Amino acid sequence: MKTMLIAAAILGFAFASSASAAEMAMCDDATMMKVNEAIKMDTDPKMKDQVMMATEEMKKAEMAMKDNKMDDCSMHIGKAQEQLMTK
Repeated sequence: MKTMLIAAAILGFAFASSASAAEMAMCDDATMMKVNEAIKMDTDPKMKDQVMMATEEMKKAEMAMKDNKMDDCSMHIGKAQEQLMTK
């Protein structure tokens, strides 16, 4: 429970600037670090599938960033954020 509250606080802080996770997320190292940290913090067994999907989206985001495809990177980060907010 405590872990979920911490993860929720991190998510709330990380995504406070956007109206929804589906919007374009900032594709930068700081945002990627925050989302990856939120993924690691989410240990709720009920969220296992969402965490796995968010992890896959972050892998795609990292590859897009590496390939300098910032729009794709932002889209995948947004999808990862959306998965983490799904209950």
